[in-house]
Amino acid sequence: MNTNVLADPAALIAQAIDDFGKLVSRLREQQSELTVLLTGGTLGIEFVGALGRSSIELQGVTFIFGDERYVDVDHPDRNELQALDVFPELEANLLRYPQPSGGLDQDAELFNRRISELLGPVEMPRKQIDLAILGMGPDGHIASLFPGRLHGKGWIVSESDSPKPPSQRLSFSYEALSSSERVWFLVSGSAKADSLRKVFAGELPAAKVQGLGETTWYLDSEISDAL
Repeated sequence: MNTNVLADPAALIAQAIDDFGKLVSRLREQQSELTVLLTGGTLGIEFVGALGRSSIELQGVTFIFGDERYVDVDHPDRNELQALDVFPELEANLLRYPQPSGGLDQDAELFNRRISELLGPVEMPRKQIDLAILGMGPDGHIASLFPGRLHGKGWIVSESDSPKPPSQRLSFSYEALSSSERVWFLVSGSAKADSLRKVFAGELPAAKVQGLGETTWYLDSEISDAL
């Protein structure tokens, strides 16, 4: 596990963007197509906005959000919509979650099949997720995987009663996130320090995910000083 402590959230985002650009350049020497999971929340959307302002070449990069609120595609709570508001050109690279139609569980299976077409079966993918970028909630949740909730296997799972609205969500599973070659956590603010201590002790959802080859935490000094 690697830990980068930056002065403030702006510096955290700047470092993550710089590292992302270097990673994309390095991986392009080995492969022409990359798969990257994005995260919502304040830091996640700031990362997307900074990505849009950067000079990073995104050809061949497929972005997917690690989770999505089960609301209409034009609903302001939608992670994808918030991302496209700050970086409209992301649309060309974004694999989007389905518009709600057949019901939460049916649409989870629909998107699960779509990810399987892209990556292969989650039990034995023919192509790994190159990078999963994750935030962490004050309760230690990641994506839409909350403490005390059990989910089945597969790329995509459903959450019907989220403790924070909107209640219905679709999310990459623990199994899926842990099949990523690299996992980067972006976390800031002293309010999350107690949960982060528990995560580092092996508790809470965020402790259940590690990259196959790399796990890196990007923290600001506020949360680091409170640990």
